Amino acid sequence: MEQTINLDEKFVMPARLKTWSFVLIAVGLVGIIASFFTYTGEEGTKHLWATLVMCAVYFQGVAMSSCFFIAATYVAYGGWHTAIKRIPEAIGMFLPVTSLLLLIVLALPNFIYGYHPVYEWTHHDVVENDPLLSGKTPYLNLPFFFIRFFFFVGILLLLMVLMRRNSIKEDAQHDIKFYKSNLTWASLFLVFFAVYILITAWDWLMSIDAHWYSTMYGWYSFASNWVNGIAVITLVVVYLKRSGYLGWVNFSHLHDLGKLMFAFSIFWTYVTFCQFMLIWYANIPEETAYFRMRYDHFMWLFYAIFIINFVTPFLVLMSRDAKRKMRVLTIAAIIIMAGHFTDFYLMVYPATVGEPQFGLVEISTLLFFIGLFIFGVFTNLGKANLVPRNHPFLQESLHHST
Repeated sequence: MEQTINLDEKFVMPARLKTWSFVLIAVGLVGIIASFFTYTGEEGTKHLWATLVMCAVYFQGVAMSSCFFIAATYVAYGGWHTAIKRIPEAIGMFLPVTSLLLLIVLALPNFIYGYHPVYEWTHHDVVENDPLLSGKTPYLNLPFFFIRFFFFVGILLLLMVLMRRNSIKEDAQHDIKFYKSNLTWASLFLVFFAVYILITAWDWLMSIDAHWYSTMYGWYSFASNWVNGIAVITLVVVYLKRSGYLGWVNFSHLHDLGKLMFAFSIFWTYVTFCQFMLIWYANIPEETAYFRMRYDHFMWLFYAIFIINFVTPFLVLMSRDAKRKMRVLTIAAIIIMAGHFTDFYLMVYPATVGEPQFGLVEISTLLFFIGLFIFGVFTNLGKANLVPRNHPFLQESLHHST
């Protein structure tokens, strides 16, 4: 893999890619609108909004994980990633779109129906007759729910925008002040992100099963988001490499991305199994109900996620050579992305839909978000040079070798 460096290289979105993104958005949007007329009644409405919540949270996780990648590598004084830094930046700058869509999905039903079909704790009549839900109202109430949303998402979004702005300014001015400023913003980002991953996991996902709780749920949700985010970054890097860009990205950069996918697939498995094992061993009825529902009605998916998210990445990425091959990394990244979408499916559907289903609303919503993601991310990629030419660790990254 020859290393050719053009410090002014910019990405130009191919007309075909742009067309496909528009087609996916249009087809998905038509399907979502049609779903409002086909998924009727209490169960149909719950199914519709459960799908919208699942996809919105999934893509919010992808964007936020890329922001975390940027912040974590700054604070760790990482140099190897500098050659691919603009990819997680572009994905991270999709965060305003995912945050807005998630806000709409979480807020709109409360104005339409007076409650959210997915979240039982928003039903006033149900809460009044349920002592457990009544006891949780100081935390689980709509005003406080959206205060937490605006506070944490707003701060992290602002910090990401500031880091991106400094990164682009750094291209025009060879001044270390931009790097130092981003080091400060990244440090603040990690402080708020550490709380964000717990609060949002409880709010957006765990509160769907409002009678159940787990002290490990936030880390379990984070692990799924994080390894999925790395897989998306890897897939975009490989796409650009195959399209003739990123000539300076070598086998060592790909190797490191492969190592991250491999390592955090194992981390996800560790956290997931620990949560399950502790609840299974204690065998307390109010705790086991969460897994009982998934085992009884989603058994094949319950076991499949361990095969897809652990066994497959572990075997595919185990060797050193595998982590340095673009084809293998592409296959592994797609498997991980599909596997963790299934993981989110299992977080949301058992308590809302009740049975495994995958029809019009799931396909339409997924197509809509994928199309929007492609257009948004690759548009962001074209707004700056693909190489951060004045970054202090650029030379280290360009000569990276493992």
